[in-house]
Amino acid sequence: MSSAKSMPIYKKFVQEGIVKYKLHEFMEKISDKAGFHGVEISSTPIRDIITVYVESPGVMIGRGGRTSKRISDILREELGIQNPYIQAKKVDKPFLSTRIVASYIARRIAKGERYKKVAYSALGRVMAEGAKGVEIRLSGKFGSQRAREERFREGVIYRCGQDYIENVEYAVKHVLMPQGMIGVRVRIVKPGVRGPDAVVIKEDEIERIRERIKSEIESLSESEVVEIPEELEGELEVASEVKEDESEQA
Repeated sequence: MSSAKSMPIYKKFVQEGIVKYKLHEFMEKISDKAGFHGVEISSTPIRDIITVYVESPGVMIGRGGRTSKRISDILREELGIQNPYIQAKKVDKPFLSTRIVASYIARRIAKGERYKKVAYSALGRVMAEGAKGVEIRLSGKFGSQRAREERFREGVIYRCGQDYIENVEYAVKHVLMPQGMIGVRVRIVKPGVRGPDAVVIKEDEIERIRERIKSEIESLSESEVVEIPEELEGELEVASEVKEDESEQA
């Protein structure tokens, strides 16, 4: 990303932030069919490497690299990135990405498929990837009926607090239909997330404590074993007899 040499440092950071935002917005729009997940840009003295994470890298690059070349020309003209190099990387588990899931639902609804079928299909594929929970909300006018919201949920979804901030990924997508706009909102709780109510039993710690207690018991000598005096034994026998009599009377 080019910038003037005399530019103050804070203005440089602001300009780079604006370029990154515009780049993300542009790449999300142009690589929607490829299943856009995210984009990273790293600047070197020779060129700016733009890494796009998508579901289908082949769709992103195009036949013979035509699509990537066209995107490079647009980035050079629109965003001022002088020497961009675009590379596409495949997302390992695409249906754990809320952006990919939201785009998947929006594309299928735009093709005229039933929204419930599409939502349940996406729900199953997300859980099959190992997600702890998923929620899909579709809002808008379906068919000739009034606008409403449909919710589809499976697993655990955190609503607020630190668990929501750290463990829930959120994405929104809109699709324009003849009857109006339909909004698609997706929330996913990634695999391996441990909630505040989760109880973890440390088996190795328990086994270590057992071994320590066992070794301490074995190390006790006969002289350290406490013996009950004879006079106390008699008192204990009398107390037990009194207790038995009280239980019989009751």
